[in-house]
Amino acid sequence: MARKIKVSAASLNIRLHPHSPEIYMDWMVDIYRKKLIGPVHGDRHAMISTLDASKANDGIIRGVITTFIKFDSDGDWFNSEKLEEATKDDVSEIKIPDNLHYNPAQFYFTFYARYHRLYFQTYSNKKVLTPPSAHNFFSHLSRDLDVMEKFGEAQISIVQDRATLDKMFKIERIKEISVTILKPNTDVFDDDFEKNIEAHLANTKSREFTVKYKADARGSIEPDDDIKRISKIALDNGSVKVIGRDDKGAVNLNSEKYPEEFHDKFDPDVQSERSAFDALLPAVPRVAR
Repeated sequence: MARKIKVSAASLNIRLHPHSPEIYMDWMVDIYRKKLIGPVHGDRHAMISTLDASKANDGIIRGVITTFIKFDSDGDWFNSEKLEEATKDDVSEIKIPDNLHYNPAQFYFTFYARYHRLYFQTYSNKKVLTPPSAHNFFSHLSRDLDVMEKFGEAQISIVQDRATLDKMFKIERIKEISVTILKPNTDVFDDDFEKNIEAHLANTKSREFTVKYKADARGSIEPDDDIKRISKIALDNGSVKVIGRDDKGAVNLNSEKYPEEFHDKFDPDVQSERSAFDALLPAVPRVAR
């Protein structure tokens, strides 16, 4: 039996307006066909290198994100033999075609168009694609001028771990809670506040709203059912921040630092990496309600 290999995943919530599986499918296909490249972290960039639409009738697209080092052709070089910055003559000897990129790594993804949820592999062959890096990458692609002209700018957020709220709301003294929700997102509150936040944001030409609670002097906020409800929604569509104190001192927590993650191990002699990744994913993506 071969040594078991780690497989892990996280997800992004991608929101376009108006909502429809067809629009989300077209959005993803358009990005792939344009061969868009976006930043991941530092000098590492990525693109969608493979797209499988064989399950398009079920509203599912699968594919591969390839990350790589993208050299800055205008950047400086260092000569390790002379221990000094490389000269123009040294650099003139370097010939790297624009379409060749160094040190690639591949990560599987599955996009559920019906739920506008994208699950992606976070670890593969000792390389990582963190949730913030994936968020940075897809956010950049969504801002491509041609993509925005056709679909508008997608609102993208990291799906966060719901267990985080228990940790955040158990702080001994909660001084402030901030709940941010990005559009589009419908029916967040009941009729006493806003029945349709999506319409509210559209009418005010706003992209997000934040509800902030501040404790009375020397008091502590007690999260009720309403605060917990909108906070759960924000874990899929925004973020929750809590400021307070415990017996160790000041506490400042942000739910974005606690993504929902899935982990397992697989035997490569028995199961393919793609199959192991697929087995991690829930049959039905979590919906914020």
